[in-house]
Amino acid sequence: MKKTIAVLFALLIASVFAGKDDLLILFSTQGPDKYADGSVVLDNECYALVWTAADGTQTQVLAVPAAKDGKCVPVFFEIDEADIAKYQGGTWGVFLLDTRDFAKDPAGKTLAGFDDKGNPKVVNVKAAVADGVASESGFESAVAKSGVEAGSYDLGNVPRPEVAGIQIIGAKVVVTVKNTVPFVGYTLQSGNDVKNFAVPEGTGSVAGKIGDEIKLVTPKKDGAQFFKVSTIK
Repeated sequence: MKKTIAVLFALLIASVFAGKDDLLILFSTQGPDKYADGSVVLDNECYALVWTAADGTQTQVLAVPAAKDGKCVPVFFEIDEADIAKYQGGTWGVFLLDTRDFAKDPAGKTLAGFDDKGNPKVVNVKAAVADGVASESGFESAVAKSGVEAGSYDLGNVPRPEVAGIQIIGAKVVVTVKNTVPFVGYTLQSGNDVKNFAVPEGTGSVAGKIGDEIKLVTPKKDGAQFFKVSTIK
């Protein structure tokens, strides 16, 4: 029996030996693909083939270190026909994973690598790739028309940032924020009321820090200003 495999495009010739009911997916992105902190993905970052069941439950089936120069090189995923029965009534999609190991390297320049089962040791967050496949069987070929943006990530399990203090320093407002994570970028939105917010011109972003506070700075305007912390898009 053939094994479920994920190989680089250079091995596409292997599809000649695929079963008639195998699921074959050829995928790539045009980039630049970014992490949730706004930085470009590291070389050898992982893209994963994920099965989403009808009830929304997701299963990561394959993961391959396919990032190069800020994009996914062509990857050929194959799911053996004998395994297709496990995945019924849902859809396939490609996700970009953030597997950086911040415990080992706080600068975020080191990937965690794989365990002995071929799974990434760390997955901080993941983002569905636009134009990813949606198929139950057969052959699919997909090339993402745009890069993965920082705002594409599912942050549902990420702690909500908390404002720890606000200072007026000259022509700037400095907001101290706690309860952040290093793999997400944070910025400030402001508004004249509590309903309409936008990121002011001249406001930057800062990656979070576990166990430490960060400071976000934005220009001070005349009149009342309301602020809230948001993740970058």
